[in-house]
Amino acid sequence: MAHLRPARETDLPAIARLSHQTLLLGREGGHAFPSQELWGELFVAPYLRRGCCSLVAEEGEVLGYVLGACSDWALALDLLPRLPRLLLNLLLGHYGPRLPHLHYLLRLLLYPGPKAPKGLYPAHLHIAVRLEAQGQGLGKALLTAFLDCLRAQGVKGVQLSTTRVNQAARRLYRSLGFRLYAKKASPFWAPYLGHPVIHEVWVREL
Repeated sequence: MAHLRPARETDLPAIARLSHQTLLLGREGGHAFPSQELWGELFVAPYLRRGCCSLVAEEGEVLGYVLGACSDWALALDLLPRLPRLLLNLLLGHYGPRLPHLHYLLRLLLYPGPKAPKGLYPAHLHIAVRLEAQGQGLGKALLTAFLDCLRAQGVKGVQLSTTRVNQAARRLYRSLGFRLYAKKASPFWAPYLGHPVIHEVWVREL
């Protein structure tokens, strides 16, 4: 049976692999962002080094994770000093083809999803469970433990981003007391899926 434990920096390869495999709305999207290594450095490492309440579900290997942050500034303090080197290595071709990565990152800047007020909901999270481990309650266990950890730290609210197409995740969030705060049609995914997607932000008071 899988058990939960705090995520460690040594979990970076395993979490980056799972996160990269599910980057295309829960499906493999290596064509959109080819480098798993760069993905991990940009989108996983800051949470392991400066995040809060991050957890993994493990049974011999990592089956799922929740990455949390109590402050965006904390993540920026990790990423910003490393960003010039990462971008230089990207431009030098160390992470493979430049264009897909640059295209993805530029679209992230051009088409941000909706956000809830940070003053009310300062914490945020990312969660994923391996496809073959879904349906066993791991997502609910991870998210419940994450919320308990935030409460213990005195955090007053949390937000998360998802999309309208992720119905299973939306049911999980609703079952744990999250509510839809805002939504916006975004063209971000159009080059990868062929159509825009409704981005949503869900919130929960703690």
